[in-house]
Amino acid sequence: MIGVAPPAYDPAAPTAANTLPVGAPSTVRAYVAELLRRHRRAFLLLVGVNTVAVVASMAGPWLLGGLVERVSDGARDLRLELTAGLFVAALAVQAVFVRQVRLRGAMLGERMLADLREDFLVRSVGLPPGVLERAGTGDLLSRITTDVDRLANAMREAVPQLSIGVVWVALLMGGLVVTAPPLALAVLVALPLLIVG
Repeated sequence: MIGVAPPAYDPAAPTAANTLPVGAPSTVRAYVAELLRRHRRAFLLLVGVNTVAVVASMAGPWLLGGLVERVSDGARDLRLELTAGLFVAALAVQAVFVRQVRLRGAMLGERMLADLREDFLVRSVGLPPGVLERAGTGDLLSRITTDVDRLANAMREAVPQLSIGVVWVALLMGGLVVTAPPLALAVLVALPLLIVG
C-alpha cells in the first residue's frame, strides 16, 4: 500500500541462511493485526452486512415458531398471508446481503493480498545484503507463487467465512440470552470448547 511504512524487520529471522527467513508466530500475528487495522473500514462493513444477512436468516425460524405457538394455543386467526409475506421478504433480504457478504469478503481479501504482496517485496529488498543471493531464485519464486497463492485462497475464503461464523455465534448467543437464559448458560459452559474448535 503506497504511503504505508514497511513492516518492521523480524529480529528472530536469521541473517546467515541458505533460505529466506520465516517469520516467528508473534510476527505473523502482529502483521495480521496490522492488515486488519489498515482495512478496518472494509472489515467493519463486511461485519455489518453479514449481521443483516444473519438477522434476516433468523427471521424465518422465528416466524415459523410464532405460527406453531399460535396453532398450539388454538388460535383461529393464524395470519398466514402476513407470515408468508414476511418470510419471503426476509428470504429476499438474506439473499441480497449474503451476496454482498461474498462480494465484500472477496474484495477485502484481494486488498489484503495486494498489501501482502507489496509488503513481501518491501521486506525482501530490506533484508541484509547477501540473504537473497544465498537463498537463490528458487526460494524467492516459491514464496511469491506457492505461498502467496495459498494465502490468497485463505484470504478469499477464510476471511468471509470466519466473519460469518463469528457474527452467527454472537447473534445466536444474544438470541439465546433473550429467549432462553438457562439454555444460554448451558452453551456458555461449552463455549471454550467451541472457541478452540
